[in-house]
Amino acid sequence: MRKNTQDNAAQILVCILLCAIILTAFGLTLYHTRHAGNRWTVTSYAPANGNQGTFYTITDQNNHLVIVDGGYDSDAQQVLNILKQHNYHADAWIITHAHPDHAGAFNAILATYPDTNVTIGQIYTTKINQKRYEETAHDYDVIDTWYTFNRLTQKMNNVTYLKAGDELDLIGLHMKVLHAWDKATEQQKANLLNDGSLMFRLSGRKASMLFCADVQKEMEDAIISSYSGDLKSDYVECGHHGNWGLDTRFYDLVDPKAAFMDCPDQILNDTTGTYDAPQLKSWFEGKGVTVYSFHTAPNHVVLE
Repeated sequence: MRKNTQDNAAQILVCILLCAIILTAFGLTLYHTRHAGNRWTVTSYAPANGNQGTFYTITDQNNHLVIVDGGYDSDAQQVLNILKQHNYHADAWIITHAHPDHAGAFNAILATYPDTNVTIGQIYTTKINQKRYEETAHDYDVIDTWYTFNRLTQKMNNVTYLKAGDELDLIGLHMKVLHAWDKATEQQKANLLNDGSLMFRLSGRKASMLFCADVQKEMEDAIISSYSGDLKSDYVECGHHGNWGLDTRFYDLVDPKAAFMDCPDQILNDTTGTYDAPQLKSWFEGKGVTVYSFHTAPNHVVLE
């Protein structure tokens, strides 16, 4: 009798596992069927002030809009021009971290341009340890940018704080977070906001893009250890604008066909040794990787 009971339990367990596999396969099939034929255009823009900065849009044929960062406060009008084309609505706005060259335009639009009636479906960002940031921030961090961002968003009900491992649907693209502010970030002595910024991968049915935000070398080992199998992407936005960011061993794992280095010519073609962006650019080109910079902006790639 005991043997029959054990056999029945085993059969029930097998049935449950088979059902789970079938339901998962059905869900994936339904997801890809739903988004079959979709194309998403990723566009990078150069800041108005000629410095390094980050402003991307992701759009599809259904007039959906996702904004990634947005650049300086001086780029607010450029962002508003894009928003105007989408009835002043962004389905999502991703703020990788609140440095002036990433969140300045966001702050300016929310605080200075209330009459535009800008609406945002969802804001995605990362939760930081304020005390630790204040202890380690330097003048170049311009911490007031974070204070403003925090003040503007802390009472909003459409803010989601992402962490490593989170996955979500972003206007039909699969988004997976590979890094965000964490305990390892807090152990650093400087550049915490950079190293705690959001790194995420967007993938369609055939193509993908990795956004590295301002993550730098200090975080490489942990990211590679946890997510080496998720790094391979067709396109990559280089860490910290491609200057003093991530090592070539990291980009070897990404193995992109095109790389976005979001910096101006004076950094990308520096001959003084002040910046290491020229070396990374040469390394990419030596591997046959197309390099996009502000010199060619706006730059467009298509995910499908």
